[in-house]
Amino acid sequence: MKYLLFLTFALALASCDNTTTGVIEHVMTVSPTTLTYAHGEDSKTISITHNCTCPFSWNVNVLTATGVLRDTNGIGNNDKLPIIIDRTKMTGDTLHATLQVTSNGYGTETVAVTILK
Repeated sequence: MKYLLFLTFALALASCDNTTTGVIEHVMTVSPTTLTYAHGEDSKTISITHNCTCPFSWNVNVLTATGVLRDTNGIGNNDKLPIIIDRTKMTGDTLHATLQVTSNGYGTETVAVTILK
């Protein structure tokens, strides 16, 4: 019985391996890839999903350190992840930043952000 459980677990892990030569490629999708905050807007949402039932975790990192945007992370698909800004930390009238979304083996995507004061 314990060998059957081990075999079942091993097969489940093998089916999630991104290095296999199966037909389905495991990918992450981030949408939209651009965010523009007009005057008065302080929250937008992005969607981070993947095309597999395998374990999925992700990190959103701000590549332009400004204090206006914050890093975040999560587990599983999230089709309504809020990206909240803090305009009080802006030093100019317009801010351009990049968010980098990385995952546990499903790729990396970027989101271009423009914030108008």
